[in-house]
Amino acid sequence: MIRISLIIILIIVSFFGFGQNMEIIKINDNPNKAINPVAFENIDKGFNLKSENYIATLNGFVVNSKESVFILFYRFWQKANELGANSFLIDKVENNSDTINVELSIYNIGESEIQKNFDLYPKNMVYVIGDIDQRKTAKKIKFNKEKMILAPMEFISYQNKIDEYAILSIGGFFGAKMRIKGKENRLPEHLSLHGFEVGPGNYNQISISFNTGRIYPVDLNFGQFLIHILTEKK
Repeated sequence: MIRISLIIILIIVSFFGFGQNMEIIKINDNPNKAINPVAFENIDKGFNLKSENYIATLNGFVVNSKESVFILFYRFWQKANELGANSFLIDKVENNSDTINVELSIYNIGESEIQKNFDLYPKNMVYVIGDIDQRKTAKKIKFNKEKMILAPMEFISYQNKIDEYAILSIGGFFGAKMRIKGKENRLPEHLSLHGFEVGPGNYNQISISFNTGRIYPVDLNFGQFLIHILTEKK
């Protein structure tokens, strides 16, 4: 079911003009390609990449007034898999008024390397992401008893502790509330105030079941992509 959903989304992305906003700016002439990859794993900056892992460097952009940034993410994902890559490292982000430009390198890394990569992730981080469509409205939330307004293209971060609860609520008395307990070696949690269809990667670590319809889990890899390109609210 996950693979079928991914294929459908990639077809939609292609329909909206994949090649117009994406280009290959560097490519390995003799790459060690993955065979029919479907994953698109975020690589931590501290991970020691080997030269034979490198596939290519891509550049893409999205115009906020016309489309959501998830379109850009799926364009990268589609092109990476097409070239035999299963992972990515963000090299550079430029956010100029209405346009977000992203340059990333794509790689083919094995399952054991992916696990070592996860070991480098900061544990028990909680990220709350506003709308990823600039055309939407800001959201009023309460996080750990503090009221705030989270605008589109903004996020907040919080370092949770083991056995401590991070509490997010939206919508007042009749809204939704989520309590996230810090656990040993827990990978980052990314929460969204607006639902968007994102097919999870092979190593999605989110273990909370969301039924509120107002607070949504975000795939680990897409979540890490977002916190690199959105603005952190201080």
